[in-house]
Amino acid sequence: MGILKIFKKGKKEINEDAIDNSRFGEFDDGIVGEVEHGGPVSDDDEDDEVFEPGQCSFVMGILDVKPVPDTTNLAVSGNIKGSVVVNTIISAINFGDDEKQAVMTTVTGIQVEEQMKDHATDCNVTLILEDARELDIGVGTVLYTRDMGEDSIHDAYVGALGDAYVRERSLKLTVEEIQGLSLTDCAEIWRLNAWYMGHAGKDEDDEVKEDRRKRLDKLIAAMCDKIIKADEIYYVHDKKTGEAHLFSQTIDKGDGSFICTPPNILIVTKAYRRHYRKVYGSDKLELAVVRNGDDKKGIGNFLAGNFYINGACGAAINVVQTSIAAGMLVKKPDHKGIPVTNIPVTNPDLVRWMLLIGQMDAPKDDKDDTALIFKLYYRFMGIEMTKAKLIIPMKHEGDADENGKAAHDNDFNPAIATMKGKGERDAVIMYTDWRRLRSEYGKEWDGMIHTIGGLIGKFDCAVNPTRFPAAGAYITGKMYENMVDMVKQEKNS
Repeated sequence: MGILKIFKKGKKEINEDAIDNSRFGEFDDGIVGEVEHGGPVSDDDEDDEVFEPGQCSFVMGILDVKPVPDTTNLAVSGNIKGSVVVNTIISAINFGDDEKQAVMTTVTGIQVEEQMKDHATDCNVTLILEDARELDIGVGTVLYTRDMGEDSIHDAYVGALGDAYVRERSLKLTVEEIQGLSLTDCAEIWRLNAWYMGHAGKDEDDEVKEDRRKRLDKLIAAMCDKIIKADEIYYVHDKKTGEAHLFSQTIDKGDGSFICTPPNILIVTKAYRRHYRKVYGSDKLELAVVRNGDDKKGIGNFLAGNFYINGACGAAINVVQTSIAAGMLVKKPDHKGIPVTNIPVTNPDLVRWMLLIGQMDAPKDDKDDTALIFKLYYRFMGIEMTKAKLIIPMKHEGDADENGKAAHDNDFNPAIATMKGKGERDAVIMYTDWRRLRSEYGKEWDGMIHTIGGLIGKFDCAVNPTRFPAAGAYITGKMYENMVDMVKQEKNS
């Protein structure tokens, strides 16, 4: 019985033999992959099958690859599920590759416990693959017969990565091996390592854990490079805000207070795009693509905008457990030595909470969990709103020469952007950053920096009014007073 099956059955005591013999082949992620998973079959549900000559139906994730001397063949080892028969033509696929394509090869030999066999069923085997040296076959490649579904193939792929790189080698990978891994491979290895350290590996010595952590850091650094240099990546897009969806959890500290986990965007690797299109295909969310372009700057610019304009704290890769901090992917802009007037206006600490609120559905009542989260987000937004320096669109009216200077100062009057407000007051239009201002106003409009506090006595303030109303905020005088009170309470506490 594998370690995950023992864990699922609620066993609290796991003997050493069970841990040593556990395989990731029984690991069920239930999340990633091309199709949704039903999970591993329990021992009670498995029927003993009698092997019939000529029957060949199996799937196997490769754990080790060695060339056969003086031939073009490969010897590959792994844990086979099903039955394999010698001289059978089979398929091989690298499930984590962006443009995965199956190739064909023939099993010319089967070795079980150092003995050559005509067939093998549900055991650890070494298969000889004919003329396979020219094929892209390595650790994690899955061998299978055509009757196997994507679910089984994906499970074999995940199991092989976990068994080979996490359990057996404790993340000991050479530079060449890391370079050969796809972004999906790296993300899966990271996720599997996190699972392993919470289960079978939780009793490892501190020194072993520290070595594993250092190796994981190298893997994550390589992932960052692969993301920035990828031809394209996918992300979860929020239809209400028009921006990348922010993923955050609200946690009850148990003392009457709550905290929010740092909000991240979710990047999806190209290999898993079909699955996530199904998961996030709704009236609220969708999967969107970011292409790097010929200059290879598209992905970096996309991430920088989400981190340093929209306030995302990092990016998760395929699942929230594999999150990379913003600064590891794209360095924060360095404005040292630049005059204050030349520094671009951004308010990521404010936009973060505006977007999180904009993503939400309206709470049904005060007892709804959504109401609690909304109040928490609103408090953070209010505190940041009182500190924010925002841009008011401004255009000079009157005659001007070719250099933009007024022919007569009396004919050159500035006009600021306003809109009809709520009630009797007009509202001044304000933006948190130039990107949003330019999405609504042309280059004939300039900008004036101002705080809400300096205007709210005479005007309401409409912050970030765009074609996505959920991403903006309308601030009245009373609302601003409440926000100022929040700041006072925060200082006092």
